[in-house]
Amino acid sequence: MTAHWWGTGSISEAQAQAWVGKARRLAVPLLELAGPVADPALVEPLRVPSAASGVFGNFMLAWLEPEPTPRRVRHLPDGGFFLELLRRTYAPVLGRRPDLVPLLSDDSRPEMSLTNDVLQIQLRTLDPGYSMVRHHALMLFCAALWLDEPRRSQWLDLYDELVTHVDEQPGGRPDLAELAAVEAHAFADFTALAPRTLTPDGAAELFSTPGLLDDVMAYQLYAGVAIGLLWRDYRAQPELERETWLRAQLSHGYVQPDYLGQNWRDHL
Repeated sequence: MTAHWWGTGSISEAQAQAWVGKARRLAVPLLELAGPVADPALVEPLRVPSAASGVFGNFMLAWLEPEPTPRRVRHLPDGGFFLELLRRTYAPVLGRRPDLVPLLSDDSRPEMSLTNDVLQIQLRTLDPGYSMVRHHALMLFCAALWLDEPRRSQWLDLYDELVTHVDEQPGGRPDLAELAAVEAHAFADFTALAPRTLTPDGAAELFSTPGLLDDVMAYQLYAGVAIGLLWRDYRAQPELERETWLRAQLSHGYVQPDYLGQNWRDHL
């Protein structure tokens, strides 16, 4: 069983330092907009030795370590498995938009994995009740805005296409209760299946076993849709009002239990 994508997404310490440094600078004006939700702090990256040191094996590329000083964004040394998971999840859209396929082979998505956490770790978040689909979409949306062109426009285009793709399906978007169930099932699978992501053969078997990753891929798909909904809302604002929109998202909306709920329910 071959896994040609294994080991193709190396993340060096130098890359991580550059990405986190960039995000620290770009987060400053957003933290000002966040007002009482902001919790500024020094943030540094920390590269773990292997996916075995991760919280969910290769399923999660980066995660937070909220120590007082410095706060750390831990990350895996390689994102090959994670990018392959997204490549398979986004396959229907990539099939009709082959120009976007290279996004899943370069380092733009690993960059977003680290930079979004730099912002999140400096915000007071909802606990319990934080949704990794709805609330976390704002963090990833800001990380997408921080990408250099042309990757910025391409990722936003891909997220927009994911919304269109899901809305075209017979069932469309799940309702919010179903969405929460998808998220819960996916995280249960992250725990149960994590050991099988640690070797090329185990990972390849995961991808080749029908139905095994259905909940995980549904979660990743809907997470992308949520980012696309934010992009549609943001770009609909007159340019001079986009800062006001971001202020509302960061300082108020982000800490509400039903954040992004109305956007999600539109078109249901």
